[in-house]
Order: sequence, then C-alpha cells, then structure tokens
Amino acid sequence: MKNLPVSATESSKKQSDCPHCKSGPETYRYLKKHYLFDVDLAREIVSDGREPEEIDDDSIRLALESTRIHDDHLLHVNVRYPGIIAHVFFPMPDGTAAHGHALIDGNHRAARCLQLGRPFFAYILTEDESRQILLRSPEASPRSPHGCPSETESATV
Repeated sequence: MKNLPVSATESSKKQSDCPHCKSGPETYRYLKKHYLFDVDLAREIVSDGREPEEIDDDSIRLALESTRIHDDHLLHVNVRYPGIIAHVFFPMPDGTAAHGHALIDGNHRAARCLQLGRPFFAYILTEDESRQILLRSPEASPRSPHGCPSETESATV
C-alpha cells in the first residue's frame, strides 16, 4: 500500500467513476481462486444483530498481504461498514485440515482504516456459517467434497 493522500477530496477519481465499485452479486476469491465465498449471503447472515469485533492492526496487515488493493479505490471506500471474516479449512497432505481465517469482505476498508489510523471492525462468521457461504474450495477427502471437514458431514453448495 502506497503513501496516499488521506483526504478523499484529493482523489482524482469519484466513486461513480471507479471501476472497482460494482453492483450485482458479490463473491470473494481466496488463495489463487481455490476458494470462492458468497459475500452477499455472508452479509445477510451477519445482519442478525450481532456486534462486530475490533480487528488488531497486525491481523489486518497479515490479511492484506494476500489480497490486491486498488489504490484508486481506497480514497472513497466507506469505513463505517464492518468487514466479514470467514473460517477457512485447507486440506493437508496427511489428510488433516489446517484452519485459518480470511477477510472476505472489507479489504479496502481495512486498508483505509490502517491508512487513517482508525480501528477496523469485522463480523466473525461461525465455522458452520463459513461452510454455508462457501461456493468452492479444494477437496480435502472423498468424504468431504468441499474441503470443509465437519462433524455433521453436511454438504455445501
């Protein structure tokens, strides 16, 4: 992330002209498109009244290392809205699954909050909710076709 002007008025592009401000269905691709998350469904799930949690700056920096940030988009994102964090399970060669988290919504807002020195908040999905919004992931094993080990072995979309 470059040192950019802090004032949104210093932006050379308006939000209406921004190619990154899209309408329509939104998904998030993670780890070279191995994972695909339904962001619209995630937003619907977190609209249940839960409170977002403050995310520490080191975690934000780590999350931003694996995503592309468009500098021209940063200056007009609305940091009022919390992001969304999902659980991610990755199949290991020994048949076990590594477990981590991914910021699936709000990467530009998180980057802008870092830039402004403001706290960033995000909703945290449960493991089951994370499986519910998962559209694609690497195969973990024949009994877990979507790469998400589960005690209930329920299938996702």
